[in-house]
Amino acid sequence: MSNQEIAEIFYDIADMLEIKGVQWEPRAYRNAAMVISTLPVDLKKVYEEGKLMEMEGIGQSMSKSISEYFQTGKIKKYEDLRKQFPIDFRVFRKIRGLGPKRIFTLYKKLGIKDLNGLKDAISSNKIRKLEGFGEKSEEDLRKNIEAFLKLKEERKLLGLVIDHFEDFVKKLEKSGLFKDVRIAGSARRMRETVGDLDVLAVSDMPEKCMDFFVKLPEVKEVLVKGSTKTSVRLNLGLNCDIRIVPAESFGSAMQYFTGNKEHNVKLRKIAISMGMKLNEYGLFKGTKKLAGPTEEGVYKALGLDEMEPELRENMGEIEASKAGTLPKIVGYEEIIADLHVHTKDSDGSNSLEEMAEAAEKIGLKYIALTNHSKSLRVANGLDEDRFQKLAAKIAKFNEKSRIKVLNGVELEILKDGSLDLPSKFLKDFDFVLGALHQNTKMSRQDLTERLVKAIDSGLIDSVAHPTDRMIGEREPLDIDMEKVFSACKRSDVWLEIDGYPNRSDLPFDLVKNAKDYGIKFTLGSDAHSVNHLRFIRMATAIARRGWLEKKDIVNAMGLNDFFKFRRRK
Repeated sequence: MSNQEIAEIFYDIADMLEIKGVQWEPRAYRNAAMVISTLPVDLKKVYEEGKLMEMEGIGQSMSKSISEYFQTGKIKKYEDLRKQFPIDFRVFRKIRGLGPKRIFTLYKKLGIKDLNGLKDAISSNKIRKLEGFGEKSEEDLRKNIEAFLKLKEERKLLGLVIDHFEDFVKKLEKSGLFKDVRIAGSARRMRETVGDLDVLAVSDMPEKCMDFFVKLPEVKEVLVKGSTKTSVRLNLGLNCDIRIVPAESFGSAMQYFTGNKEHNVKLRKIAISMGMKLNEYGLFKGTKKLAGPTEEGVYKALGLDEMEPELRENMGEIEASKAGTLPKIVGYEEIIADLHVHTKDSDGSNSLEEMAEAAEKIGLKYIALTNHSKSLRVANGLDEDRFQKLAAKIAKFNEKSRIKVLNGVELEILKDGSLDLPSKFLKDFDFVLGALHQNTKMSRQDLTERLVKAIDSGLIDSVAHPTDRMIGEREPLDIDMEKVFSACKRSDVWLEIDGYPNRSDLPFDLVKNAKDYGIKFTLGSDAHSVNHLRFIRMATAIARRGWLEKKDIVNAMGLNDFFKFRRRK
């Protein structure tokens, strides 16, 4: 798929231009790369429809570069810059502690162009001798490389591919060849990353179905083609299996191929204990088929309630079903707010008005603008004066708009646990989202104490992306989350579930743990453009996987209840 390749090229151009000292272009290229990498449609389709200039952040120059890529397979500006900087920026960008300037220093001083060169230089203790690095920096880089290699998998972030998955399956539905066709596997469980796409279908015309399937434009290569199972390689860079099963086995097949493995093993053991056999074809007692057409029927025959796909993770859901304590998890339609949204006032791509109107179109009733505070200079953080001007703009917008905008801030928690804006000033915000972004190379104890101090300050409402992980790029911060949960309970501070795909933070297992403390949660898309607002769905998916009910989530409250339950008055 072209989206990721062009986004990476634009990120590379931004890094190289920054090294050259160009003032404004790097940020423009990074904004464009962010928009392209998270686009819910194929960029090539946008190009073919002549709509590149209609995209946010894509001006005439970038539109020409994208067109050049599709016409020639190359972008001259990129190729020219690469001759000056033959460096593997794509890998180095994903290693914590390496920005463009540091990457160039390593190249200029030690000739380091790629990961192997960097590993060799660390092994021979050459990094520590460079000005601005030192022994600790060298050791940090070694650890960060290990973390990068550990996290690097042939998996895709679900939030970036699920729209493509669903559009793909809709084409199958609209063909008229299938009686039923659905997504299964980890994508159905809404796992944060996926390694492939599983599709199950029912049809009386299996051969015609397979002929249609392999000819879809999303298919790059046919691996195996059969009348009941076909495997292909998608342009997305993932494999896809489609299986056609009999209608009388569709429910048991959906259950079996949704997983997860441990959940299914427990179900099979229950079946065996009852003198039955469970597989993808149905639930049997001897030769008699007891269930199979529906998933509900399979679970019911085993003495269990049907479980939502997101719950099937062997996290106690089967035991809870037996005990009658399985929660009624929050519905996607019950989320009426997004409490983490950025605008171009800091590091977003769209205006207040554009973000609010786009949020209203997807059914939200209110959003919180949470632009960065002043200490996060890399994100164009706002000082008191700029926040006051934005607050006035928000108030004016709310006078005439159906959707309401909360005056919020993503507030930097400083190195000593103090906050980035004065306490008197913070009282004027509707929503304060405390965040750790900087100075994170601290001990477990110091990081924990720093975050707990901010929680106990009485000045923040929620903690943004609490572990600060970036899937495939960096490990979660080493924080004692039990102490954080205790502090949130003690100080009545909420915890965020950030739905931006590479964050997905809190992870679902920690959400389930925190729920046991009686903590409430806020959900945020962490949107930096109108296209990102759809990631509120991914935050909701994590909430569901963490067993949260409507009562646990602030975003399911109306505005009056939001202010009623907010600790800061």
